[in-house]
Amino acid sequence: MERLLEEIDRIVERRRGEAIRLLRELIRTPSLSGEEGEAALIVGEHLRAAGLKVEVDEIHNVKAEMRGIGGGRSILFNGHLDHVPPGTMADPYSAKIMDGSAFGVEGEVIYGRGACDMKGGVAAMAMALSILRELETPLLGDVKLAAVAQEETSGYGTLKTIRDGFLGDLAVIGEATNLNIHLGHRGAITVRMEIRGRSCHASAPDRGVNPLYKAAEIIQEIRSRIIPMLPTHPEYGETTLAVTMLKTRPEAVNVIPGVAEITMDCRNTPNLTPEELRRMLELLIEELRKRDPELDASVEIMRRIEDHPFTGYRVDPDQPMVREAKRAVEEAIKRDVKLGMWRFMTDGRFYAWRGIPAVGFGPGEERFAHTDQDHIRIEDYINAIKAYAWMACRICGVK
Repeated sequence: MERLLEEIDRIVERRRGEAIRLLRELIRTPSLSGEEGEAALIVGEHLRAAGLKVEVDEIHNVKAEMRGIGGGRSILFNGHLDHVPPGTMADPYSAKIMDGSAFGVEGEVIYGRGACDMKGGVAAMAMALSILRELETPLLGDVKLAAVAQEETSGYGTLKTIRDGFLGDLAVIGEATNLNIHLGHRGAITVRMEIRGRSCHASAPDRGVNPLYKAAEIIQEIRSRIIPMLPTHPEYGETTLAVTMLKTRPEAVNVIPGVAEITMDCRNTPNLTPEELRRMLELLIEELRKRDPELDASVEIMRRIEDHPFTGYRVDPDQPMVREAKRAVEEAIKRDVKLGMWRFMTDGRFYAWRGIPAVGFGPGEERFAHTDQDHIRIEDYINAIKAYAWMACRICGVK
């Protein structure tokens, strides 16, 4: 096995230039949710050129498979092709190579929207399968890659591959972990609060009831009273709540709106249910209404496409395949790795809910995801390729 790992190292280093070109091509290809077709084509062509069985479905999920000779466990790598809008990023699709000191990190990095979330992970997984195909040593179990669409908006891409039966004994989620192993993440609750006022011409505001003023007071009370009450959990960490959007109806500069709508994002732990959060906010409204009889507001928990009581998950670190995955990473990158949890949500939950261990391992740092500093360290990306290939060898077994 030691000689096999040395061979993986040798092949990865020989194909370093190819790996960097693949990642830069992906970053240069915009792939917003629902617009992943060109990115799927790039990944699919790369895998087909390596001799792998590849299927691209109607929503641009890429499913690739390398069949083993039998008698081993299967491993499924999962990563998403879509990315969030570039926002205020400068040259978001440049994929330029630059000194990481601009972002406070060492070494060369590749910059661009989706670099760490998560085209670095997808490209590394695709390269790992290609390298495994090049190796002469046959694996016992199957190696699969699901490069999916629509993760950023719903998770529908991964759900579709699961419903298609594209599964493994171990799922590896390639979201950014800074080359550590992550065991899961908190859940997510989207809350919508509607505050109803009375619309009128803005030139005579006394004729109406401005719901924006009431929304401002509610937001301040949420910050000072609700957020400090939110629970923590020994395994999942803290519950967070953030106001993320404020909209009005109608939207016109010369009209006092009739409705203000607050949207909140809550990352919850198992000791706070959506119903409990809604009740906390409803009690706050009831208290504020005692001071302000004109306050008219309601709270709604927005539903997700998946039906599950808690949208987070955590795998047991003592599960054999979790321990084996950690050991494989440490052998491949030649350092100890930490066990942690993501702050954001991933598609790993869909596998965990079905009893499939889902560990996180990927290049890039979570703190740069969805920011104007989106980038990935080249050495981390190269090490991730080695680690994915070696994880497959360890989990699937070799002849």
